[in-house]
Amino acid sequence: MRVFQQPAYTLLNRPYSETSWITEVFTRDFGRVGLMAKGARRQKSKLKGALQAFQPILVSWSGKGEVPTLTSAEIDLNGFDLFSQDLRGDALVCGFYCNELLVNLLHRHDPHCELYDTYHKTVLALYGLETNLEIAETLRAFEQVVMKETGYEVSFLLESDGKTLIDDDAFYRFQAGMGFVRLVKQEINSVNGRVIKSLHGFSADDNPDSSQAKLLMREVLAQTLGKKRIVSRDLFFPRRHQD
Repeated sequence: MRVFQQPAYTLLNRPYSETSWITEVFTRDFGRVGLMAKGARRQKSKLKGALQAFQPILVSWSGKGEVPTLTSAEIDLNGFDLFSQDLRGDALVCGFYCNELLVNLLHRHDPHCELYDTYHKTVLALYGLETNLEIAETLRAFEQVVMKETGYEVSFLLESDGKTLIDDDAFYRFQAGMGFVRLVKQEINSVNGRVIKSLHGFSADDNPDSSQAKLLMREVLAQTLGKKRIVSRDLFFPRRHQD
């Protein structure tokens, strides 16, 4: 199989040898693809500069199997004029967080054109965002599209029966595969219905419970991810060293 000039983003580079990477890219037409990037770790390799995160690229590859061979990669500057600057601070961490979600939740060679377009828009937004509220709103929107596209969509308006509207004043517990189950009374780690519903059409500017909404989304994603761990969160909340 040969593929030419496929729009893509680099999600992750894993060392394969002293000179090569196995590069995980997210392509528009083929989904997540693992590619053998031979020689990409060499100091003067042209691939090394192209295969950086958060810049649109055009990639070509050939071969069969789970990890075909990358034959070329170049930056796609068409309509993207932000490369005079780099992602920094919280925006950079959030970018890595988005990449980790895709690596952990997407199967290889499973196309998600809508999700690719959403990711592209999210990267563009991260280059221009300055406030934590703007970043929060962008991430909540991206997380929900990821969940929908990967088959883990959750209703933030209906209870687990799929019919009853979530009550603002009731308390719920999220159960993977079921949704939000109403509780008789408030319990430890339960969540208020108002917070749940705030994630439907989330707007950080109008949401007084944005921090609770973030924690709720983290809980939902944690049950979706299972044992897989999101490392980039440690950059926001570094673990304390144990004596």
